[in-house]
Amino acid sequence: MINGGENIRRNWNVIFIVLLIAVFAFFFNFNSAKKIYIKGDKYYVSKFLDFLNKNGLKYTLVDEENAGFIIDLDNLEVVNNDGLEFNIRYSDELINKVLKKLFEDDCKYLILNNNFYHENAYFYKHFTFETTCGITVMVLPVEYGSLEMFVFRTILNIINRNYVSFENGYLVTSMNLYKVSRERKLIGIYDPILDTMEIIADEKN
Repeated sequence: MINGGENIRRNWNVIFIVLLIAVFAFFFNFNSAKKIYIKGDKYYVSKFLDFLNKNGLKYTLVDEENAGFIIDLDNLEVVNNDGLEFNIRYSDELINKVLKKLFEDDCKYLILNNNFYHENAYFYKHFTFETTCGITVMVLPVEYGSLEMFVFRTILNIINRNYVSFENGYLVTSMNLYKVSRERKLIGIYDPILDTMEIIADEKN
C-alpha cells in the first residue's frame, strides 16, 4: 500500500510538471514577439507597422522563410505558420450571389475595376467590380472611407488567432453595396450569415 501511494504521488507530480510546462509554453508563445513578413507598397507597409505599434503588438520583421505570418498587402492575403490562408475580400461566388439578389436579372461579376480612383485605391480596387449588366459595383465590409482601418484591424485579428470574419478563407462580414457612376450611392446592405438583403435604393440601371 505504501509503495502504491508513493507511485500515485509520483504520477501526480509528473502530471503537475507536464501541465506547468504546457502552461508556461502557452504564455511564452502568446506573449512572445510575432514573426511577420510583409510585402506590398512601402507607404502602406509603413502605415500598417505604425498601426501595430499603436495597438501594442510585439512583433519582429523576418524573412519569408522564417515568418509565422506572411502578409501580402498587394493582394490582401495572409498566411500563417499553420498553413491557413486568409483572403481579406469576398469570394466570387458570394459576390455573384449578392448581385443576383440585388439586380434580379443575370448580373454577374466580370472583372475588377482597377481604374477606380480613390485616395486609398490600393485597397478599394479589390472591392470595386465591373458587371455583365454594365453596372460598376463597390462591395465593402464597412462604410465608405473606413476600408483601410478595416484591413489593418482584420490582419491584427488574424495575427491574434481571431478568425470570426472568415469562412473557407474569405470574408463573410456584412456587405455595404454601392453603385458607382458619376457619384457613389449606397443601394443595399447584405448579411451573408443570415442571408438577408436590405434594399436602400432601387437601382436597376
